[in-house]
Amino acid sequence: MSWARASSVAGMLLLFAAVAVVLRPSLNAAVPDPDLEAHMPAAFGTWRLLPSPLQQVSVATKGVTSTDQPYDEVVSRTYINDRGDAVMLALAYGKNQRQEVKIHRPELCYPAQGYKVNSLRPVTFTGITDTQTGKNVTGQRMVVQARNSMEVVSYWIRIGDTYSSSPWQVRWQIMKEGLQGRTTDGMLVRVSQRVRPGEDAAPHHALVESFARELVAAVPPQTRSYLVR
Repeated sequence: MSWARASSVAGMLLLFAAVAVVLRPSLNAAVPDPDLEAHMPAAFGTWRLLPSPLQQVSVATKGVTSTDQPYDEVVSRTYINDRGDAVMLALAYGKNQRQEVKIHRPELCYPAQGYKVNSLRPVTFTGITDTQTGKNVTGQRMVVQARNSMEVVSYWIRIGDTYSSSPWQVRWQIMKEGLQGRTTDGMLVRVSQRVRPGEDAAPHHALVESFARELVAAVPPQTRSYLVR
């Protein structure tokens, strides 16, 4: 994309954002919280909750103030299977997504907490299906590295009825909802595994995504609708 075209697109998005602020809709105060902590299963398939969970990277970037906090509920858990594989689960739900207060993307959260993003690419999660469209949910695969550790991460972000592939798509969706007098909710589902630096990430992505697929199938339907629509 040329510099002139990029500047034009950026200018239009800024204009739309300004209009959205002027027409800011009322908040979704009446929307019930999903109570994720209560409805995430302690065991499913070959997976069981690890009583002493691994410390996870926060779902927020450093320096977030209470007024910028986009989440109404956050769940951080570690599960282990019968082979001893440990998978970390992070869920973050916000009922009111706005231009200035919205889901924080993991590729921003990890670097803010000392990690380097080695790779980031889009993925379609086979077997994790959006019930409204019948299509598989889309998200991202990421590999991050700190000084002595590496983490394989797969995640998706749901904004209303769409799955965000980029920050611009998030802004566009929020703006469209705002222009129609609506706010929408948002959900981050992040699954990850710590591995030795230099390991092949592919089998670990396959493992954490298999875990996510089983988890989505195991939660009650009402809660599942918050994870995938």
